[in-house]
Amino acid sequence: MMLSFHSYKGGTGKTTFVGNLGALLSARGEKVCIVDTDVNGPGMHSLFNIRYDMTLVDFLQGTCRPSDVVYRYGNKDLYIVPSKACEEDIVTMFDTPGEARGKILELINTLQREFSIDHFLFDCSPGINRSSLLAMNIADRATIISTIDVQDIRGTYILSSMAEKLGTRTYLLFNRTPADKQKEIDEVVKDFSKKLGIRLLGSMTYDNSVARAWSRKLVMEDEPDCAYCAQLKSIAEKLI
Repeated sequence: MMLSFHSYKGGTGKTTFVGNLGALLSARGEKVCIVDTDVNGPGMHSLFNIRYDMTLVDFLQGTCRPSDVVYRYGNKDLYIVPSKACEEDIVTMFDTPGEARGKILELINTLQREFSIDHFLFDCSPGINRSSLLAMNIADRATIISTIDVQDIRGTYILSSMAEKLGTRTYLLFNRTPADKQKEIDEVVKDFSKKLGIRLLGSMTYDNSVARAWSRKLVMEDEPDCAYCAQLKSIAEKLI
């Protein structure tokens, strides 16, 4: 299954969520590959402490093979395709969007054959851009991650409209919500998801365990019994 993860703004905790979801699925015995398609501000390599030679950008530019850009995380069935900062987005590297789509699918199909991957997770660039929409179009399911910030919510409405046009099955997840207002927030997000007509995965409250990780390590490994990981497990059951 191919899953893409989006947000209107940065700072929603999307990359942390995707990385820890990958670690959770891998711990359950599934083979997972996380692809960092955020070529403008990549961060997955920091979360997994990966030192890379070649990245997704190098593959897209035709300078290496798919096997050159995938890195196994320890001895786990968890593979990372990191990216590096690039002024272009993925689509503008090619003459047409179709060529960009074909190149991404070439990578996915090759890695699936070589490693028998069960799930590909795309960590996409924040905002409404062609790289993010490309991943959304390829994915079987797209998840929009938002905070309760007003600008985030407005942007989420636009992203959900784009997903509807693409025909991608879409989910909504609210992250970093204040625990002391959870009951009121739950009512608001339920109403919002109904208005959008997309499935609500739920809301995840802010957890100090994530803050302590500093986006440099996996909470799922360091504090697997924390509240964040308990919420993550519940969300994963709904998504996959």
